[in-house]
Amino acid sequence: MSDVEALPVKKGRICGTANIQLTPENMAELGAALGTLLGEGSLVVTARDYYPPSRMLKRAFSSGLMSAGITVMDFHGATLPELAFSIKRFGAKAGIQFTVSPFRENNVNLKILDSTGAEFTYDRLNELLRLYETKHIIRTIPKRIGWVSYAEYIHDIYVASLTSFLDIDPILSFSPRVVVDSNFGPSSAVLPDFLSEIGVNHITLNSHKPPIHRSVSHLPPIESLFTLSKIVTAAGAQLGAAFSADASRIVLIDDRGKILTPDEITAIIIKFLPENSRIAVSYTMSKLIDKVAEQRKIKVSRVKGLIGDISKHIRRIRAIFGATDGGEFIFPHFSIAPDALLTLGKIIESLSISEVNLSKVKNELPSVERYSVEINLGETTPSMFTEYMVNNFEEIILSISGIKIVVKDTCIYIDFIPQRNKIKLSVEEPSGYKINILREIADNLKRDLETLPQLY
Repeated sequence: MSDVEALPVKKGRICGTANIQLTPENMAELGAALGTLLGEGSLVVTARDYYPPSRMLKRAFSSGLMSAGITVMDFHGATLPELAFSIKRFGAKAGIQFTVSPFRENNVNLKILDSTGAEFTYDRLNELLRLYETKHIIRTIPKRIGWVSYAEYIHDIYVASLTSFLDIDPILSFSPRVVVDSNFGPSSAVLPDFLSEIGVNHITLNSHKPPIHRSVSHLPPIESLFTLSKIVTAAGAQLGAAFSADASRIVLIDDRGKILTPDEITAIIIKFLPENSRIAVSYTMSKLIDKVAEQRKIKVSRVKGLIGDISKHIRRIRAIFGATDGGEFIFPHFSIAPDALLTLGKIIESLSISEVNLSKVKNELPSVERYSVEINLGETTPSMFTEYMVNNFEEIILSISGIKIVVKDTCIYIDFIPQRNKIKLSVEEPSGYKINILREIADNLKRDLETLPQLY
């Protein structure tokens, strides 16, 4: 075993601080390791968000791929859905996406997709990391070094394919208005054309590159969701949406300004799925999913693991839909990877066919009993609190709209209440055991929140 320093891995993805944990040097080595794993002569597609460190690290990674004889098709700034789509279209062996991390500002996540467009599973990622750490890398001779090309029309091809996947006529008749926050990501390169093609009146926010020398985040800050909510109601829009930096995740806001959780979005999508079908979701998703699925005679498989594990399970059981409580949604007939743009399109399509507003569908969802406790945030901001939770809880799920933690096999939901400067902790189907765990966590948080502002 080599003494090379191991790359940091969080939630099944390589993730670290640019120029400290992830450097041009070790990314070039990792690229060569992936090239060795795939074999000389393979095609790999690459993309990034608009965060400058993502650009730097992707270029270094590409040089490593080339050194192993890999042909690189570079999409520059492009979304994860476009990357996954292009893998199938061009017959690539893998796809690589560099994007800012959801767990900490200024960290970069490396998402590696296989030849089907699904993210690497734990086993596949560990196989790659073993090659990197042992330096069992095979570089090619000079005349076989790989080439880099650019697919100039990938945005147009993706939009055309996405549009053809939807029933546009009901949308044109319904003529909805939506407000979408691109969160300074490359979805801004495809979103206006996509919405125009399907006949949606739209307002786009933060649809440009990040302001220079300012920190960016993978998930839109909770404060920006509150602003988006106000714009949706002021504009009289049918719904609002906010994307993650790579457009792999989405959160929806209904026509009354209510921010929907990933559980609620999943339940709403299930309401419009064909009866007697199969779906795969994260094992920690709400019991709401089971209640709605039962109404539709839909079989639910709960999967423990990463988004790649859910994609793998979708293929195995031939499911027609997949979801995580992080806000990732998969429609495998189009792509096996999560796609925020397609999710938005499918929601708009379903509402248009039924000619209903999102708030009506949301209000018709069945209820799930919960026990809740509210805690004052004091001087602690939502971003401070989120970073604290990431640092102190191992099993944590971040979505654009909230947080879930799993403690002693109990899933605890944490929602922000900005109007009262509070957070709400809750558990579903409360028992004495669950309530005691919730109260213990709440007491610990109350104590720590008193000193938290001085630490940031």
